[in-house]
Amino acid sequence: MTFCKANTAYLLVFVALAFTSCNQKKDVSNTYIPLEISVGLQKTMCYGSCPSFNFSVLNNGQATLIVGRFAEKAFGRHIDEGKYTGTISLSEISKITKFAEKTEYLKLEDRYDNPMIMDIPAAISTINGKTVFNRHEGPDLKDLYSRIENLISTVDWVEKPDTEK
Repeated sequence: MTFCKANTAYLLVFVALAFTSCNQKKDVSNTYIPLEISVGLQKTMCYGSCPSFNFSVLNNGQATLIVGRFAEKAFGRHIDEGKYTGTISLSEISKITKFAEKTEYLKLEDRYDNPMIMDIPAAISTINGKTVFNRHEGPDLKDLYSRIENLISTVDWVEKPDTEK
C-alpha cells in the first residue's frame, strides 16, 4: 500500500508541474526586433558623370550595395558595376545615425525637388526609417553623405553572382 501512495504522490506532483508549466507564458514580443534600414543612400544618374549607386544597411549590420556608373568618385576606390553584399558593425552604423540625429535630420521635409528641372541628380537618404529625397533647393547634407560614402569605402564587399545582377 505504501508503494501505491508513493506512486500516487509522484503522479500528482508530476501532473501539477505539467499544468503549471503550461500556464506560464513567455513574452517574446520584447525579444523580436524587426529588420529595417538603419542607414541608406542612393545617388541617381545625371546626363554627365555623376556617381550612381544605391546603398543600404539593416539594423543587424547586413549591407547591400548596387554600383552604377562613376561610383569611384563617391567611394574613393574602384568598385565594378554590380550588386554586392557586406557587413558593417553596429557601432559604425550608430555613429552615422547619431550624427544625423544631432544635425536634426529627422525634422527635415521628406522631399526637396522641382520636377521641371531634369539634369540634376538626386540624393535619397534614409536614417532610421526617415527618408529624404534631396534633388533641388534642399538642405546641405554633404557632410552626412560623405560620412556614409566613407563607410561604404571601408566595407569588404562581396559581389553577388551574375544571375542576380
